[in-house]
Amino acid sequence: MRRRLPAARQPPPGIRRRRGQPSAHPPGVRTHIGGAVKPRDALEPFSLRPVAQGGLFGAFLASCAIEGALDVLHAGVGCKGKTQRQLVDHDWGQETHARVGWTELSEAEWIRDAAEPLVRNGVELFRRRKPELMLVTTSSAVSMTGVDMGTAVEQLARKVPCPVAFVSGAGDAPDLWAGYAAVIRSLFGLIDWREPVGDRHAVSFVGYFFHRHEMDQAANLSELRRLLDALGATMGPVLLGGERWSSLQGVHRSGLLLRLPFAGMSAKEMAAVSGRKVLDCALPMGLAATSRWLRAMGRRLTLAPERVSRLVEQEEKKTRTRIEMARRVLSGHRLAVLADTPAAAAWCGLGLELGMEPVLVALLDRSLGGEAAFEKLLRASGHQRPRNLRLLAFPSMRRLRACLLEEGPRPEIVVRPDLSLAGSPWESLPAVESGYPARHRHAVYPCPDLGYSGVAAQAQRLLDAWMWCH
Repeated sequence: MRRRLPAARQPPPGIRRRRGQPSAHPPGVRTHIGGAVKPRDALEPFSLRPVAQGGLFGAFLASCAIEGALDVLHAGVGCKGKTQRQLVDHDWGQETHARVGWTELSEAEWIRDAAEPLVRNGVELFRRRKPELMLVTTSSAVSMTGVDMGTAVEQLARKVPCPVAFVSGAGDAPDLWAGYAAVIRSLFGLIDWREPVGDRHAVSFVGYFFHRHEMDQAANLSELRRLLDALGATMGPVLLGGERWSSLQGVHRSGLLLRLPFAGMSAKEMAAVSGRKVLDCALPMGLAATSRWLRAMGRRLTLAPERVSRLVEQEEKKTRTRIEMARRVLSGHRLAVLADTPAAAAWCGLGLELGMEPVLVALLDRSLGGEAAFEKLLRASGHQRPRNLRLLAFPSMRRLRACLLEEGPRPEIVVRPDLSLAGSPWESLPAVESGYPARHRHAVYPCPDLGYSGVAAQAQRLLDAWMWCH
């Protein structure tokens, strides 16, 4: 007996659908899994994302990570003050109202000449703000006019006494991390790499995600500097780490560039532009990731292997002793991580080292490589993807709020930014707030994520979150 089609898929009366003929139902709305018909959310690609800020906000965030820099946004009339407000609640360490200026193109300027107002307003902004560096960003609408921004930026650079960098592509960047990386890429091209190396044992980080002027970020840089000093190396300028442009210009003196995942360019490209040795690594977060980073760096700097091994063994032993109490409590509990791809891999690795079971990961970015990059970074940190891990790549807010209602192991604790998840099942889970935005967690005392000190600090935070609810 011929099986009757479900009512929703019946062809119109009087029409028989032949075998092989396409369904009259819109494509992509239903999918067959194991013989069952499962509806698919056709609106998912168009839904709002948990971190909705785009490339222009990422470029603004990067400008705030350079002391004395000014973001000059070349765009039309609009409510751009919201950009600053999105950072005010996250960064209590620095005011942002004077870190951005706008050209405010009028309708006549759009038609006549969209480049001239940049030069005129840029000169006026310099007179008022006296920046040490100007970063020019443009909205995608300005790019569509076909205006020669390169020439306009050169004209502005001739009329102001500070360097001017054009951040190409920030207006069209898919997320804030891509906009942040575009600034690093622009600055990398401003460095005079023809200058000689000053210290072959100096190390500069390229692609550090410095998102606020609080003690968590300061503690990360202090921990990295501590480990470098223990190896007999020195820490050069960090792109980006809250330093002035005059300091960042000295990055050419470093003999080794350490590429972190937020750099926006490959290690091969960095080496070709700079002529320096480049070490590509995951975030040095967690025991295995930090130890692997130190050993790899020691080989690149041709340091004595015995010295590197001695430091790694001492630090691992001390850290394992410190986190054992947390491990006894957290071991076996199910972990969820909502973060950008590099941070998600790092938190998963740390969770595994604490005996936890990562069961759900949501990658909040769309520019950092997705699932393949997550697995690569996890392996680079010395871990394999857990067998029962469910991964959501760039999910919508609707998808994220509903995913805990689906089948599968339910997490018992979550690491996430402040994503406005009130009223959803996430609200009942103990949470460690991390990344951008972190509106409810501010650091007035050193609390690193990175290095061996970061292992103990974040184990403490996971333990506190768990014990608060249990």
